[in-house]
Amino acid sequence: MTLQNFFLNAKEDLYLLQIDPNKLGDGLMYEAVDEVNSFPHFYGPDRTFIPLPLDSVVKAEKLTFTNGKFTCSFLTG
Repeated sequence: MTLQNFFLNAKEDLYLLQIDPNKLGDGLMYEAVDEVNSFPHFYGPDRTFIPLPLDSVVKAEKLTFTNGKFTCSFLTG
């Protein structure tokens, strides 16, 4: 899981965001992780690396780190 692999050193103030991809336009790109999976990355129009538009955030929830795992209702429900 990406959370466990990349964010164990940043356990404070992490939020999981639900994003409306229709509001990101051509700035959203799906890049292959392996032969089966792809992962969305937001670069902004023409890869200008603009911040994520706030109106694209549908839902946000703070992640908690308990018993060696990140949790929030997005991950459990």
